[in-house]
Amino acid sequence: MKTKLHEVNRVNVLNLIRAQGPLSKAELAEKVQVSQTTVSTILAKLMKEDYVMEEGTGDSTGGRKPVLYRFNPNKAFIIAVSLRNSSIQMAVLNLSGERKNEMVYQVQNVKGDAYVEHLLKSLSLFVHPILESHSKFVGISIVCPGVVDAKNGVILYNAKLDLYQIELKQRVEEAFGLQVFVENDLNALVVAEKLFGDAPYQEMLYLSIDEGVGAGLVVHDHIFRGYSGSAGEIGHMSVVPGGIGCSCGNQGCLENYVSWPAIYARILSGWFTQQEGGAIVARADFNPEKVTAIHFVEAACEGDPFALKIVEEMAEYIAVAITNVLHFMNPQAVILNGAHVVNNEPLLAILREKIEKRAMNIVQKDFEMRQTALGNDMNLLGALAVLLQDEMQVGKYNVFLRQQNG
Repeated sequence: MKTKLHEVNRVNVLNLIRAQGPLSKAELAEKVQVSQTTVSTILAKLMKEDYVMEEGTGDSTGGRKPVLYRFNPNKAFIIAVSLRNSSIQMAVLNLSGERKNEMVYQVQNVKGDAYVEHLLKSLSLFVHPILESHSKFVGISIVCPGVVDAKNGVILYNAKLDLYQIELKQRVEEAFGLQVFVENDLNALVVAEKLFGDAPYQEMLYLSIDEGVGAGLVVHDHIFRGYSGSAGEIGHMSVVPGGIGCSCGNQGCLENYVSWPAIYARILSGWFTQQEGGAIVARADFNPEKVTAIHFVEAACEGDPFALKIVEEMAEYIAVAITNVLHFMNPQAVILNGAHVVNNEPLLAILREKIEKRAMNIVQKDFEMRQTALGNDMNLLGALAVLLQDEMQVGKYNVFLRQQNG
């Protein structure tokens, strides 16, 4: 029990310094509810491990000025990898998420074993020159869409990339001799939103609407994976009974109506068959093949009728899905992400109205819906968050700490 309590105190001291530092011994002792002697012992070990450094002194409250302690983000570095349907992004990050290198490798429609081989080849090109000049790497963290067995590092199911039962952790560790972490991208983003964003919620839905549609779930401050690890496949929730057939075997799946490929197809159909969407296509110099999600969002925000028509359709489908989740799960918050969703103020406004009309009052009490706070490098931060959670036990004892400070 004594060892367990020491571990709890050590993790909480380290993570307080990481999140709120620089802090003094007295501040740490007060927040963790332990003696300053205990804090001194923990700090001595953390400084020996190079996780914590002294940084000047704070204001005096009557005696000697207190020494302040800060987190050392350059204690170690990770190689963060984000697998996408169309590209593979890699970067070297320190423990605060600062990038040292970055590369993006295009996938060019390869799938299955060919995709894995492309990943290993791209990793080799990226990793080997770095390893020769650097010795402080703690591991490779890979995030990817689909159903993932995070404990064993296996991609269980990804229909779009034709990846099934891929023992990715084992293959990458054998190739590069580094510890490897593999996690579902949205589960990783949920953790990143809590560590690097502004999401202090114990019950939360993180909804990503991008190339595909998926979600990360937080229940009692922990990722909820479900029995087989497939929780969060909200993109395959039926929102149109008997609707468009989906690759999952279902019909009327949310993903087929609101993902960017679906919206892009809707724009092209309007342009070529009805000459609608001129305000969107004009932003791509009237080259429909170059239309991006940003073009769509800009047109909607400027009040283009065709863009707003699509926004209305999107909001209806998304509202059905979110209302179902509100009634079933009763989260404190829904956080939205996706290139054609973020900063799309008309969509967010209409979505709020539809949810307010559909959902019971009790599940809307203190409910918040907001955009992601992570910015453009969110997938890389997700990869870092996965490693921080394992390597530094970030968030492991948050409930304990909250109770102590409550």
